[in-house]
Amino acid sequence: MFNIEKNSILISSSVSCMDLCNLQKSIKEVQEAGISFLHFDIVDGQFNNCFILGESILEAIRPITNIPIEVHLAAYNPEKYIERLSKLGADYIAVHYEAMSNPLKTFEYIRSCGSKPILAFKSDTPPNNDFLTLAKEVEWILKLTVNPGFSGQKLQEASLEHIKQMSNIIKENNINTYIQTDGNVNCKTIPKLFSAGANIFTGGSSGLFIKDFTIKENFNNLLNSIHNI
Repeated sequence: MFNIEKNSILISSSVSCMDLCNLQKSIKEVQEAGISFLHFDIVDGQFNNCFILGESILEAIRPITNIPIEVHLAAYNPEKYIERLSKLGADYIAVHYEAMSNPLKTFEYIRSCGSKPILAFKSDTPPNNDFLTLAKEVEWILKLTVNPGFSGQKLQEASLEHIKQMSNIIKENNINTYIQTDGNVNCKTIPKLFSAGANIFTGGSSGLFIKDFTIKENFNNLLNSIHNI
């Protein structure tokens, strides 16, 4: 298993937004650009109205990179898939607040399988009364800012307020839990996301894979958008 070294700002790469017909080349390019980890979406067709990626692709990419892999498991009954995903190389597994009956038990199961738990929230789900308890038990929070599974969506403004609320709870209680944002992350939206309290940013079609620039140029542009605030 590979671990992520936490810096003040991290950028991950959405695998689903890569050139899937040339995946090995794309992974090499994002690795050389300096991303912190790969963000691997699995959507089960029920959690949202689409299917995306799957076990066979995860199994294929694990041997070709030493970058940590975060599997974003957008699926109901996530416990059914955790052991298999961990064995295939998921260093981190993000499970949804909306899809678990007992989050603490699910987190413990993820750890027992050899991976580390991430707590995910849909774009329209605010932090509830149990947020602090759960945030203490995970590596970071994954906050979606669009609906999972479809690229090209616009950032949902309500999610910014949720990020602010989460960030305030984390700061007030002095816990070291990062907030990751996923969805329409680009040079225009990153300043708002960062100001709201996010410090991990998942780059996709609108930010990391803009065709007029290299992935390295896009990566640097995303970082500069934060540093220039």
